[in-house]
Amino acid sequence: MNRTMKKLVRLFCAALIVLSAAAFTAAGAESLLRTASFDGVEVRYLDEGARDALPVVFIHGWACTGDFWRFQTSVLRDRYRVIALDLPGFGQSDKPHDRPYTLQFFARAVKAVIDHAGVKRPVLAGHSMGYGVAVQFLADYPGEARGVCNADGAFFWLPDDPGAVPPWEAEMKGLSDGLAGPDRENLVLWFINATFYGRTPEDLRKEITGVMASADPYAANSSMAEFIRRENWVRRSFSVPSLAVYSKIPELPAETEQKLRETFPDLTYVEWTDTGHFLMMEQPDRFNGLLVDFLERLDT
Repeated sequence: MNRTMKKLVRLFCAALIVLSAAAFTAAGAESLLRTASFDGVEVRYLDEGARDALPVVFIHGWACTGDFWRFQTSVLRDRYRVIALDLPGFGQSDKPHDRPYTLQFFARAVKAVIDHAGVKRPVLAGHSMGYGVAVQFLADYPGEARGVCNADGAFFWLPDDPGAVPPWEAEMKGLSDGLAGPDRENLVLWFINATFYGRTPEDLRKEITGVMASADPYAANSSMAEFIRRENWVRRSFSVPSLAVYSKIPELPAETEQKLRETFPDLTYVEWTDTGHFLMMEQPDRFNGLLVDFLERLDT
């Protein structure tokens, strides 16, 4: 793998340029694996907790599944309505090969799940690429979410110099081209390993690698190619509160917090120095404490 490709993967992973039957678990709460549909695509999602509790919708990252949020849903379901979906192309959801996997497509899937579940103004929690999906949802469905939790979210910002944009786009295209190339398998494994930052426990490394490396290639390649498109990263701002929790590594740009505040002026920003990219799985108690504090603020 050439040095440019390694740099791209490292920056992206750093975040940044940038079941089937109902079962009652407690009084007034239920656990369901449900299916929402839109445009002929079925989207599977876990729905737990009291029907009238504050809803939290968990959105996974690239090549992952909703199960990556299990350390949150299994704890928060006693207090909140928790919904964790498999985005189209991943997990148990449909994997059509006849359309691009754009952020807009994923946002529509989230909307279909929210409507099917019958919840109003949920809090969105997005990990990695899932943060980009959450931001796209806010843009496409104004007023339909009350807050966003960003777990080491991947995002980009365009160079201020217009002349630097074409070279930037060429570098970004190198990543998606690599996934479509003959060395795809090695690139995917390298990419996944790069997200651990040398900090992720071995058992989680094996699980995460197994899931991500076996993800549907069409969905994975398409979603990456669509994610890095320039038009996704126009400057915009949202008035909803946001919590951002990042794993601090040398490649994390110093401007990360500043750029996030441009998008979410009402931002709580936290950095950890002892976790990998999958911080909500690596230190769930610590992460859940921050998330509950954030949710308590919004549960009015």
